[in-house]
Amino acid sequence: MVFGRLPEPGRTKTRLIPGLGAEGAALLYQAFLDDAMAVSQRADRGIESELWVPHRPGAVATLAARYPGARIRIQPGGSLGDRLRAAFDRAFTEGCQAAVAQGSDHPTLPPAFLAQARMALESGADIVVCPAADGGYCLIGLPARVWPAAGGLFANDAPWSAPRLLQWTRRTAAELGLEWSELPGWYDVDEPEDLPRLQQDMRPETATAAAWAAVAVAVR
Repeated sequence: MVFGRLPEPGRTKTRLIPGLGAEGAALLYQAFLDDAMAVSQRADRGIESELWVPHRPGAVATLAARYPGARIRIQPGGSLGDRLRAAFDRAFTEGCQAAVAQGSDHPTLPPAFLAQARMALESGADIVVCPAADGGYCLIGLPARVWPAAGGLFANDAPWSAPRLLQWTRRTAAELGLEWSELPGWYDVDEPEDLPRLQQDMRPETATAAAWAAVAVAVR
C-alpha cells in the first residue's frame, strides 16, 4: 500500500519549491510516486498494489490511468494514524494475510527492503518497520493475526510528523506484546538539503533520475 497524492504544482513538495520551482517540485514528486508504484507493482506471489491518496477532483481517474492494475483508494479524513488504520483495516477485511504501508517521499528506498519486510512477516514478526532519518518511519507492515489489536499503533495521540514517532511506535508495540522487526534505516526527500543525497543514491534507470535531469536543466 503506497501512500501518496496527485502531484499539483504549488501544492506538492512545497519546501522544494524555492530551489526547484513549483513545476519542478511537482515533476520530481511525480517521479517519486512513479518509482514507488513501479516497485509495488513488480511484487509477485499474488501481492496486490494499492495507492492511497487524498480526495482531489479527478484523482482516481488520473491515477488509475497512470498505474493500470493498481487499486486507487481515497484516504479518509483525520490524522495520518486514521488513514493508516483505515488502510490496514480494509486490507485485512478483504482477506489479506499481511500488509505493508509505505510513503512516497523516499524514492531511493531499496526495492529489497519491501521483500525483506514481507519475509519478516512471513517468518513470524508481528510488526516490521523501516526507520526514517527524521525519526518517523518509511514503511510499516503487519500480519492479519495481530489485527485489530495492533490498531493502537495508529492512535490519534501518537506524535505524528514529530521526530519521536519511531520511539513512540516501538514502545507502543512492546506494550501491545508485538514482536518487533526492524529494517535498516532510510530517509525522506523533503528539504533542499536532502537533494545532494538524492543525487548520489538515485538509480539511473528510475523515473526519479530522469525527472532530476529535466529539473536540473530547467533551474540552471
